[in-house]
Amino acid sequence: MSGTVPPVTCYPGTVVRAEIDSAALVHNIRTIAARIAPAALMCVLKADAYGHGIATAVRACRAAGITDLGVATVPEALQLTDLLGTDPAVRRERVLCWLFDSDTDLRESVRRGIEIGLTNPPALGQLAAAAQAAGRAARIHVKVDTGLGRNGLTARQLRAVIPELERTAAAAPGGIEIVGIMTHLATADVPSDAATAEQLAKFDAAVRMVRDLLGRRPALGNPDALIVHAANSPAALSLDPVPGSMARVGLSLYGLSPFEGTAASELGLRPVMTVRSRVLTVKAVPAGHGASYGLQYRAERDTRFALVAGGYADGIPRAASGRAEVTVRGRRLPVVGRIAMDQMILDIGDAQVEIGDEAVILGDGITGPSAEEWGAWANSINYEVVTRIGPRVARVPVGAPAAAGQTAGPSAPEPPTAAEPTAGDPNAS
Repeated sequence: MSGTVPPVTCYPGTVVRAEIDSAALVHNIRTIAARIAPAALMCVLKADAYGHGIATAVRACRAAGITDLGVATVPEALQLTDLLGTDPAVRRERVLCWLFDSDTDLRESVRRGIEIGLTNPPALGQLAAAAQAAGRAARIHVKVDTGLGRNGLTARQLRAVIPELERTAAAAPGGIEIVGIMTHLATADVPSDAATAEQLAKFDAAVRMVRDLLGRRPALGNPDALIVHAANSPAALSLDPVPGSMARVGLSLYGLSPFEGTAASELGLRPVMTVRSRVLTVKAVPAGHGASYGLQYRAERDTRFALVAGGYADGIPRAASGRAEVTVRGRRLPVVGRIAMDQMILDIGDAQVEIGDEAVILGDGITGPSAEEWGAWANSINYEVVTRIGPRVARVPVGAPAAAGQTAGPSAPEPPTAAEPTAGDPNAS
């Protein structure tokens, strides 16, 4: 391993923890990679691997034999190369990022061989300057806005940038290397939506323009080696064939479905994250007793309340107050009153619940409420549910990932390697 991938610290006294099933993550990666072949799979690890912990995700990607990794921001890319290795001559993984502003210093990213999205016309000069300062070519992916309206070059901007790229190549050959072209789809989660076909047609036209450019200016890159990628999770799981030579996949890696009304299990995927907590107190309360701030809930009868650790500071959505459920001893119990910063109240009635019992806040829909359920309770989506799980929730890897070419076995604790710090090391991430 060219860089160390430290495990997550779980300090004494941690109550709320997110178990990350490494074996399930490897399974999902391999399932998706097989689905999109012969296109390559780029695993998207932005937002701390969608809240699952980037170090654990890196180990799973390596176990699955994946060498193409993507994140959104420059700081994320630098963090990722800290884990993988900062020397591009030694590191075997490709790292791509695409979100930065005009004040972002790109020199270190270029020096580390991080590939960067060309997302607007002024960024070309920024990338060329960084390449000159770093003493090596800036490897770029031309990002095309085919209809989503976020960053990326419109067709008009692309036509205007191409002469600039030609001039850049003539003035400083080797300063810019175009290695890929990319776009992002707006409605791929609605299969057969006409907008996807329209976007892909515009993207095909942009690909032809860039390949023609490379044919004229080989110093900018090889048109036959150009990486073409448009598919996100829903496109990778629904389009056949998958467009381009690579798919950038995020959400579905973590065992979550990008399609409304379709369960992850129907796609052959296994949820990776389980959030567990414990019951802190159990008390009898009379009819009319209130629960939490604002007293928006009052007991309709003599009952019992159970207090569970975990609140909106941990990423549990306050908007789900009064609708959410938590599983204790295999039974769904209602969350009543407002979810607070650190805790929530369950009205348990006569349920068999005791102090110290485990409470499954987030599970697979059977073991505990799913991310889709939490999304519905909070008027949101499963993407937001997992990515908002807060930093004080310890990510605990379980189910050691099998090596590339092997089948992931049953869940078991994942041991640190000799080169990695053990749990409790304050420098572990």
